[in-house]
Amino acid sequence: MAFGTARIFAAAMLLPMTLVACGSAEEKASKAATRFDIYYARRDLYSARVEINRVLAAQDDVPEYWARLARLELADGRLLQAYDAYNRVVELDPENSEAIQTMAELSYSGGSYDDAERLADKILEKQPRSLRMQLVKGSVAVERREIDKAKTIAKAMLEIDPTNEGATLLLARTINLGGDREQAIRIVEQSVAKDGESVPKLLALLDLHSGNADFPATARTFARLFTLMPDNADLRIEYARLLYEKGRPDRALGMLARLIRRHPGDQELQQRIVDMWTEVGADKVDIDLLGRFVARSGDRPLKMALAHLLLDRQRYAEAERLLRPFVDSETISAPNVEADVLYAGALSGLGRGGEARTMVDRILRFDENNPRALLMRVQVSTRTGDLSRALKDAQVLVRDNPKIAEARVALADIQARRGEPVLADNSYASAMRDLADDPEMLKAYVGYLRGKGRDRVALDATKRFTRDNPRSSNGWRQRAELCLDLRDGECVDEALDALEQLPGGQKIRAGLLPRRAALGSSQNGGASAVIAAVRTSRSCGKGVATC
Repeated sequence: MAFGTARIFAAAMLLPMTLVACGSAEEKASKAATRFDIYYARRDLYSARVEINRVLAAQDDVPEYWARLARLELADGRLLQAYDAYNRVVELDPENSEAIQTMAELSYSGGSYDDAERLADKILEKQPRSLRMQLVKGSVAVERREIDKAKTIAKAMLEIDPTNEGATLLLARTINLGGDREQAIRIVEQSVAKDGESVPKLLALLDLHSGNADFPATARTFARLFTLMPDNADLRIEYARLLYEKGRPDRALGMLARLIRRHPGDQELQQRIVDMWTEVGADKVDIDLLGRFVARSGDRPLKMALAHLLLDRQRYAEAERLLRPFVDSETISAPNVEADVLYAGALSGLGRGGEARTMVDRILRFDENNPRALLMRVQVSTRTGDLSRALKDAQVLVRDNPKIAEARVALADIQARRGEPVLADNSYASAMRDLADDPEMLKAYVGYLRGKGRDRVALDATKRFTRDNPRSSNGWRQRAELCLDLRDGECVDEALDALEQLPGGQKIRAGLLPRRAALGSSQNGGASAVIAAVRTSRSCGKGVATC
């Protein structure tokens, strides 16, 4: 009896402590959630992520907390993670309509049309006038080439709300798909005249005019978008690309110079400009003309961008001359770090590996975490045969900068040079998982596989890439080129069909058609239907929500 009484007494003493502990977890979660809301409102996504992780560590069974995480993932562009977070919301709250609707939209954006339609139907069963879910259904119908069904849905939406932007763009897409591009343009322009401009409407017009090869109308639409999106660098780079393709390099250079001045010191932007120059091609980007333009402008950031391009083109002597006035002679200084790194690359390319290594070592003593300098030392060490040092640096670089494709490629290349093919294979496979949307990573991987005589594995890699990134014209181009090399006519036709549906893909397709004609008829009995996922909206961007 005494023992039983003691046990009851002990349990009674523990009960309040347990309640206090539970209350403490809830309190911690609540306070962290409040801090999350503050950071999220400020668009401080890093701090917001720290706080929501604290929330879920303290209390992971509250649907609203997972919804907060989902909204953060959306704001950060991490769509798959957003889907997973919303899925957790539905697990905890099966009738949460906001989570279900967003999952339907994300499924559509990711090409999972069956899931998108199933989730949309779940909402429409209870809310048959839900324009948001009708738009998902209509968009899926467009992807499946069900033109009459899509048109019926669009008209039904407009009966509910004649000003609905998504319905208007859905109707325009459907009519364009039916072959009447001019009527599609009129529908969007009439909506603009009646209800005003918006980014989705102008993007729709941009695709329609581009597909119609109407440069004046395309240029006017870009100008209208610039007004609505004054800080969007991607839009301006795309317009510069168009100007190059239309033989207007001076105008393109002027726009890029203004863009670089607006974003001083943005190395990522400069590299994107260099990538655009490289993709446009030497016949469109005259480096000598570019050099004279840079010399006249006297713009240091633009000179750094030109130095990047010269290095990419292996014109090392010109890069060395261009960079020499900006290089630190003894002590490294913060304003000159970028020039110092590029100069080391020029020296290495000129065969002056010892000088390049000395400079890079000085840079890393000044800034031990500088990824450009570390990558440069990896490249210099590899060229000079110091593979042990190159491997050590590459491992650190990949660990701290897993999103840099050049670092992942360098690590795998070093492992291959060291006679470690299994490690090289694993490094490439890991990189393709982590950089699943990076066409440059795909290019390097395909080159590696083909060098090993593993052409079919390379083809599988391009197929996975285009399945997961159906709007990547670069990915489809690589797949088409590989299929041509392998003389796989059906595979080529699938890629060409895909390119025809993508903004900018028509030009790539035109360049590949002569090789396709030379290949003759498909060895596999004719062209198969292209994967449905590639028939993504030509006017709605990446997701239904923006239509």
